[in-house]
Amino acid sequence: MTNVSTLGQSVDQISRLLRQQSTFENLATQLSTGKKISQFSELGSDLLRTKRARADIKSLEQYSENITNSSRRIDLMVGSIDQVIDQVNNILGALRTGVQGGDAPDFETTQQFAKDSYDFLLDLINTKDGERYLFAGSDSRVQPIEDKGVFDSFLGSFVPDESDLTASPLQSSGFIGDWASGFISTDDFINTYSDTSDTILGYSSALSSGTTGKVSVRVDDNSDFDYTVLGNNQALKDLVITLGVLKNLPPPEFSPGALNDPTATTIPEDTNPFPSAEKQDNFYQVINNLTSRIASATDALEQETYKLALVQAQTFSIQEHQTLQINSFETIISQVEDADITEVSIQIQRLQTTLQASFSVTALSADLTLVNFL
Repeated sequence: MTNVSTLGQSVDQISRLLRQQSTFENLATQLSTGKKISQFSELGSDLLRTKRARADIKSLEQYSENITNSSRRIDLMVGSIDQVIDQVNNILGALRTGVQGGDAPDFETTQQFAKDSYDFLLDLINTKDGERYLFAGSDSRVQPIEDKGVFDSFLGSFVPDESDLTASPLQSSGFIGDWASGFISTDDFINTYSDTSDTILGYSSALSSGTTGKVSVRVDDNSDFDYTVLGNNQALKDLVITLGVLKNLPPPEFSPGALNDPTATTIPEDTNPFPSAEKQDNFYQVINNLTSRIASATDALEQETYKLALVQAQTFSIQEHQTLQINSFETIISQVEDADITEVSIQIQRLQTTLQASFSVTALSADLTLVNFL
C-alpha cells in the first residue's frame, strides 16, 4: 500500500509541476509578445468585439490613405496652377506696360516669352502623379493635351512685303493671314480664335468630347469630395488660345487687321501716322482682347485653387476625426488582447518561487528511503 500511495503522490506532484510549467510558459509568452493570447479562438466572448474593432480600423485606415493620396495630388495641382498664374502674370504685365497703343518697343521679347510660356503651360496641364494625369479627369491615363501643330496651322501666319505694303504679302495663311490681309474684320478674327475647338487646340478625345468623369476622394462609406480640375476648363483653355494667338501674331510695326491701304508704303513721310491709325486700332483691339482674356483666366484659376484648398481642408478635418476613431478602436483591442506587463512580471516571479519550492519538495520525496527517513 505504501508503494502505491507514494507512486500516486509522485504522479500527482509531477502533474502539478507540468501545469505550473505550462502556466509559466504562457506568462513568458505574454511577457515577450505583450498579448494575452496566441490565437483569436482563445478570446472567447470577446472575439467578436475585437474582430469588429479590427475591421473598423482597416476601413478607416483605407479612407485615411485615400485622403492622404488626394491631398498630395491637390498639392501638385495647386502648385501647377500657381506656376501657370505666375507665368501668364508676367506676360500680362508686359502687355499692360510694354505694349501701348501706338508704341510696342519690346513686343518681340513679349512674343518670345509667350512662345516659351505656351510650351510650359502645356507641360503643366499634363502634370502627373505617378502614372496619373491630374488634369485629365477620370481618364487619368490619357494625356490631356498635346501640341500637334494643328492650332498653329489653324491660326496661320502673315509676313508682309516690307518694301511695299500694298504688294502681296510674302506669306499669308490661316485666319491670321486673312485678318492681316484685311479679308476678315478684327471682330471676326477675335470671334474665330475665341471659338477654337478643343480638338484643334490638341486636347484628348476624352476631354474634347466631355466623356471623362469627375475625380473625387471617398472619405467614408457615404461621402465623396470632388476635386476635379479639367485641363480644358475655360480658364486653362483661354490661356492656351491667348498664348497661341500671341506667339503667332504678325509684328506690330505692320499693324495688320484693316483692308489694304492702296496708298500705304514703308516711307513714314508718305503716311501720317505710320502705320495708319485704323490699323493700329485693329492691332491693339486684339492685344486688349488677349490682355482681358488673360486677366479673366488668372482670376478663374485663383478660384480653382481656392476650391481645391477648401476640399483639402475639409478632408483633413475628416482625417483627424478618423485618427481619433482609430485610436478608440485600438484601445478596445488593447483592453481585450494586451497583457498587463507589470502584472505578468509579478506573476512570473511568484511562479518561479513556487516552482523552485515544488521542485525541491519533489526531489526530496523522490530520494526518500528508510535510511534517509531515519
